[in-house]
Amino acid sequence: MPLRPGRRASRRTLDAVYTALLGEYGPQQWWPAGSADGPSRRLEICLGAILTQNTAWRGAAASLERLRAAGALSPAAILALPEPVVGDLVRPSGHFNVKARKLREFCRVVLEEYGDLDALLEPPPGSSRARGTEAVRARLLAIWGIGPETADAIVLYAARLPTFVVDTYSRRLVERLELLPADPGEAAGGRRRYERERRLFLDRVGGDVPRLNEWHALIVRHGQRRCRRRDPACGECPLLGRCPRGRRELGLTA
Repeated sequence: MPLRPGRRASRRTLDAVYTALLGEYGPQQWWPAGSADGPSRRLEICLGAILTQNTAWRGAAASLERLRAAGALSPAAILALPEPVVGDLVRPSGHFNVKARKLREFCRVVLEEYGDLDALLEPPPGSSRARGTEAVRARLLAIWGIGPETADAIVLYAARLPTFVVDTYSRRLVERLELLPADPGEAAGGRRRYERERRLFLDRVGGDVPRLNEWHALIVRHGQRRCRRRDPACGECPLLGRCPRGRRELGLTA
């Protein structure tokens, strides 16, 4: 059912959506970084989060493979290469010249300002989990070329701290299921809207990092398989009973 004005979806509503998506697609297990993973694995996640900006993951994955083949999967190795060479290596990800600059700037900050990746991704000593997460997120947002979506992907998947990644697929799900009341004063892709959607999931799901990871992955899979931007497969959607947009598309009562 549509939300009443000013109401956000409840925890129970989000739990029901999560259960339906998990039942439809099964566990996705994206970037399941564990406590034994070292800096090289976490760096690969960080670079992948930058490379996948404005492109499909297959292009980012191909670029990572080319960096690996060139022996350039460390901050020092990337900085040792001229920017045009890095750009050529990450060409499959698109916007390769800009992404080469972003990768090099990220690596420069890691080495010159923090010494290593662990220091960048480690919350300040003595901070609560929530404050520590926001501190790491703020560090990432201060790096040129890293916006909220990329920062949250790094925080969630590399630092393994609780946040939620708002992307095209999650925005589409939130809008079509009417999980968040509209605010006419905010831009559809603006930071204020981004933060409201991030808080919707983070406040309802809590600090369970594996579940936040799975949430994001399931939403992406759903957006690719069913809830497409054009020609959505509403008749096959496991969320049809909860989706006013889908029911309108099929001529059913919303």
